[in-house]
Amino acid sequence: MGHGPEHADAFRAFYRAYYGLLLTVAEQRLDSHQEAEDATADAFQVAWRRYTDDGAALTLPWLYQILRNVIGTEYRRRARSRRADERIREDVAPETPDDMKIETRIALRGLSENDREVLYMAYWEDLTSDEMAGILGTTPGAIRVRLTRARDRLRRRLAPPTAREGEGDG
Repeated sequence: MGHGPEHADAFRAFYRAYYGLLLTVAEQRLDSHQEAEDATADAFQVAWRRYTDDGAALTLPWLYQILRNVIGTEYRRRARSRRADERIREDVAPETPDDMKIETRIALRGLSENDREVLYMAYWEDLTSDEMAGILGTTPGAIRVRLTRARDRLRRRLAPPTAREGEGDG
C-alpha cells in the first residue's frame, strides 16, 4: 500500500470514526479513564504500524481485536504484579497482612538500585537465577547471594520499628 497523503488521510478518518468507541470499550474494561486512554492510544499505534508496514485493511473488527490484545496484555501484567507481590510477601514477611502491600512497595523504594533490580527480576519478572546472571553479566551463584542479601535488607525495612532498634546491639 502507498504511503502518500491519502494513506495518512485514510487512517486519520478511521481514527476519528472509531476513537470514541474504542475509548468507551477500554473504559468498561479498565480501572480508570487514564488507563483507557493509554490502551486506546496503544491500540491505534499498533494499528498504524500494521497499516503502514503490512498494508492491513482498516476495519472495526480488526481494530477491536487489537484493543482486546492490548487490554489482555495489561491484565497479564497486573496478574504478574499481584503474584509477585504475594510471593515477595511470603518470602520476606510471611505474616504480613494484605494491607501491607503499599508498605512493601515503599520499603522496596528505600533499597539500593541493585537490590531493587534483583528483587524485581526475581519476583515481578519471574526470571531464574541463570537468566538473571546472563542479563547482569555474573554467575547464578552470585545472583543467589545478591537475592538473599536483598531479601534480608527488605525484611529489615519491613520489620516493626522496635525490632529494628535492637539490630546494632550485639
